[in-house]
Amino acid sequence: MFKFHALRGISTMLFIIVMSVSQAVMSQSLSNQMDIRVLIDVSGSMKQTDPNNLRIPALQVLTQLLPIGSKAGVWQFANTPKVIVPHGDVNTQWQQKASIAAQQISSIGQFTDIGAALKSASFNAQDQSQGRQLHIILLTDGMVDVSKDDAQNERARSALLKPILQQYINVGARVHTIGLSHKADKATLSAIAQGTDGLFEVAINADQLLDIFLRALDNTVVTQQVPVKRSEQSFLVQPGIDSMTIMVEKNGDENIKLKDGNQRIFGKEQTLSNQQWQSSATHDVIRIQKPIPGKWVLISDTATLKRINVVGQLQILLQQSHQNIKVGQRSYIDVQLADEKGKLLSAEQLQGFKLEVTMDNDNQQVFQQQQVFLADVKTRMHLPVLNEPGLYNLTISVVNGQFIRTINRSLRVHPLIALSAADGTDAGQQNTMTMPVTKEVAVIVGQSANLMSQSEAMVVSKETASPALQALMVEQVASETAEVGIVAAVAKELNITAIQLSKQTTSEQATSEQVLIEEPVTTELVDVTAEPETAASQIADLVKKLKDKIISQGTSTQNTPNAVAKASSNNAQASEAEGGLSDQLRWLVVGGAVVVLLLLLVILRRTSKPSTTNSKKHDQT
Repeated sequence: MFKFHALRGISTMLFIIVMSVSQAVMSQSLSNQMDIRVLIDVSGSMKQTDPNNLRIPALQVLTQLLPIGSKAGVWQFANTPKVIVPHGDVNTQWQQKASIAAQQISSIGQFTDIGAALKSASFNAQDQSQGRQLHIILLTDGMVDVSKDDAQNERARSALLKPILQQYINVGARVHTIGLSHKADKATLSAIAQGTDGLFEVAINADQLLDIFLRALDNTVVTQQVPVKRSEQSFLVQPGIDSMTIMVEKNGDENIKLKDGNQRIFGKEQTLSNQQWQSSATHDVIRIQKPIPGKWVLISDTATLKRINVVGQLQILLQQSHQNIKVGQRSYIDVQLADEKGKLLSAEQLQGFKLEVTMDNDNQQVFQQQQVFLADVKTRMHLPVLNEPGLYNLTISVVNGQFIRTINRSLRVHPLIALSAADGTDAGQQNTMTMPVTKEVAVIVGQSANLMSQSEAMVVSKETASPALQALMVEQVASETAEVGIVAAVAKELNITAIQLSKQTTSEQATSEQVLIEEPVTTELVDVTAEPETAASQIADLVKKLKDKIISQGTSTQNTPNAVAKASSNNAQASEAEGGLSDQLRWLVVGGAVVVLLLLLVILRRTSKPSTTNSKKHDQT
């Protein structure tokens, strides 16, 4: 019997090693790319809620700000959905097509079939397997309206909030909903957004539409911005920026000019080959490749600089634990810095970098904190407990002297009692929303001074880190839930607990101490870091050593962020060769472990059969 349990223990260890090494292999591909699908309501009621058709310039600006290399598509819907910008790779040609196609939007539909629109633009398993972050931005001014029959409308609404929404939840996609005017079905739109951990906002009028579009975009992509000096309408371009996108609100000025770092003045008629200038009725969007370093200035009497997005040789990897929380619930953000190749900056390169986070509600600051970056691990910033419902704006800044990059995010705090019911009735009737419940994961947060006790559990939304974040955020095996989840899953499969692995003895009496593992509790997990040394922790240590040995094959360069951009091609070729050898080593380890695991399983089956036969003979006697 001891031999049997020993073999099962070895099988458990090998399974954990296989899963850990396989995860390291599969997460080598770095990707912060997005798949964004925009749905625009063109029902007849839009003639009243958007009389000036401000959806057109808002959509034009939104498509021009989508990051190059992402995937995107645009649909319009009323009675039935219709593709107006085919889904594809975002590049200059795609953006030009989107700008032209947006002008075709008109309010000619009779009904508002939101469910059909979401089904038409839905994601599938293939979309999910590409490793992109999946997002929908939905704009409507009404409620689910597919017929003049109220019963049919109710069935369509129920289908929207159950099977259709569940499909988005299953693939991990976020749906950001925007209601144009208070006539929109706020209960349904809020339920869709909250069920997928997306953003929900109401634009009182179409003038607010672009700002909400941009807020939804900020919650979708990690967009680095440089600060604008409003008094001078200027901003500073530093070396190392590959491209930048300037967004200008024209305010009636059709002849705005820019002064670049060389003090050259140009407009849309004098743009160079490395510049792209797109105009809409309300805004100009200028994309410039390899901008000249120095002070840039907007020249106009009425126009204003709205934002400057940049793509450089410093990557900011960001994961937000929640975009929707309840009053009194905690949340956090994780940030790491990497070079243009996706390698984490070393401790030397991180010298001088600080993470600053501020939070405001209605322009009133409620939180500000700063901390230094940690090498080799994620830098986590815990956000405060918020006791007032509302929409909070987060400004996440990476600072090193005059080097400043900011990222904007939003956090919606919901009351403990739903404000609206699923059937659209008032909150005063004390109905509750019947929206599908998002699956949640409970984790124990490690020691965090003056923020959270070690035994306090945090419920985290279904959001998972991007493949880039998963690949770069190497977590400590004994204290993070990924490895804990693997140990628990294997222990459940073998009908033993991780703690009992350390209690196996050479006597058959050990079998009496065996206990079936219970189903994981969704509200709290045991903090394994507080347990004494067990076989499970020893296995975790072995896994950690193996992962560290593999990961150490490719170390980050010992240069400053600016020096990283000047790395020679010889170093790049050497890194690629070294990465290829590391991949081969990983696959060899995985293959060998799988073969050994299969052999052990065969042995286990054969050894268990005689034991069963002897047991039957003993019973007959």
